Amino acid sequence: MADLKATMVFERADGKQTTMSVGDADPALTAAELNAAMDTILTRNVFAPDNVGLIKKISGKLISTTTQDFEMTL
Repeated sequence: MADLKATMVFERADGKQTTMSVGDADPALTAAELNAAMDTILTRNVFAPDNVGLIKKISGKLISTTTQDFEMTL
């Protein structure tokens, strides 16, 4: 089974970076759509990790992880 998540990295006002991930991302997500989502997060200023505001975008990625479960015998 493959899991897909969108990961966004922002710079905070204190110079540190913070990462946000959204699970069950749309596999058709484009760079333009992810950029627009990140711009909205910055414009609306709704997230402040450790009470420190986000000031700019650093990177965005769509990450696919494949997991294979194995049946255990008793």
